[in-house]
Amino acid sequence: MSAAPGTPAPGGGSGAAPSLLYLSRVDFESLGLTMLDVVDAVDAGCAAKGRGEVVMPPKLSLHGEGDAYAQVMAATLPGGAGLGAKWVTLFPQNAARGLPVTNGLVVLSDPATGLPAAVMDAAIVTAWRTGASVGVAARYLARRDATTVGVLGCGVQARASVRALAAVLPGLHEVRCHDAVAAAGEAFAAGLGAELPNVRFAAVAAAVDVAEGADVVVTAITMTADIRPPLGPGLLEPGALAVALDYDAAWSPAAMAACDRFFCDDVATVRATRAAGVRLAGVPAAIAGDLGELAAGRAAGRERPDERLFCLNLGMALEDVVTGELALRRAREIGAGRELPL
Repeated sequence: MSAAPGTPAPGGGSGAAPSLLYLSRVDFESLGLTMLDVVDAVDAGCAAKGRGEVVMPPKLSLHGEGDAYAQVMAATLPGGAGLGAKWVTLFPQNAARGLPVTNGLVVLSDPATGLPAAVMDAAIVTAWRTGASVGVAARYLARRDATTVGVLGCGVQARASVRALAAVLPGLHEVRCHDAVAAAGEAFAAGLGAELPNVRFAAVAAAVDVAEGADVVVTAITMTADIRPPLGPGLLEPGALAVALDYDAAWSPAAMAACDRFFCDDVATVRATRAAGVRLAGVPAAIAGDLGELAAGRAAGRERPDERLFCLNLGMALEDVVTGELALRRAREIGAGRELPL
């Protein structure tokens, strides 16, 4: 049974039976949300974090065999804006099995009562919010006249990133992409080319080629313990922004150090990850600010048109929660999803 428009929050109203709303992947497709909607929501969440209004403990990571790992990420936002957590797994070996590499669930609770409010597919939420984080980074760190984007790794996160960049960079007209699997790069270019007809897409032959002439470079390759970063110093153009969604897998320590300033999505998470000793040992010690500080106006964004800037986005629970809340609100407005009794 679909929820009727105007369905009250679980537990709301006199005598209301507690329930939660389940949103499937098909339900997400019916919501009609734009990537700009998600970018704006994530931007607002980052600003709240930058003002010190968000409670977001460090991620709990569980490492398994074959570079597989799982994480629990939780956050609460001010004024009843969101309370929830994500359980996500990343199994690189799934690619060879024909299964999604990233899977999980987002669970939201009613901030006023603590009752379960919704459960939804985390793969779509993760893709949307990850792309949106690239859009937020570009708002504060990319040149306003940026026209060309380079993409290394042509998976789901890269697609969402290009959609977000198209939403925040009005002059975007070219995307250069590369994937270790040539067919993936070609499918990426063909699929997004049809979706964004005003943007020219071209699959390039080598990883280093994506940075040539690019104003923004997004990397989203699969992280494995034995990977050697394919991108070194001297590749990023003057005035370009690099946004890494793949930890330190794509860019060498020397390449990151060669940038004028280094940013991230959350300083505490980067420092905790580096201290754990599994990844990020080579990232710069000096961090100019994070997305929360940028969005709240507490860190300076791009200062010169020729600055080479780097932003490392590891992913934040607040992004999952605000994106989930955005989807939940829209679902209730249009009657999407399925109400499940508790």
